[in-house]
Amino acid sequence: MTTQECDSRDRRIVENIRTMLQTSPTLRQHATLLEVSIENSAIVIRGNLPSAAMKAELVPAIRQAGVLSQINNCVLVAV
Repeated sequence: MTTQECDSRDRRIVENIRTMLQTSPTLRQHATLLEVSIENSAIVIRGNLPSAAMKAELVPAIRQAGVLSQINNCVLVAV
């Protein structure tokens, strides 16, 4: 796979994740505050959410987007 093909694939994966976050009833209002990136073949999520329950919903939501790779949930919970 060429670098261009990898970049295109990564963009599609990130877009699929963003779409899934936007369609989640509980996460959609905070989806714009979350940064989604791919680093060293792993999905990395950064940002802030108001509750631990919302943070716990991230990985299942990302899995619904068809992502099977490692997910690093670096989201902080605002206290």
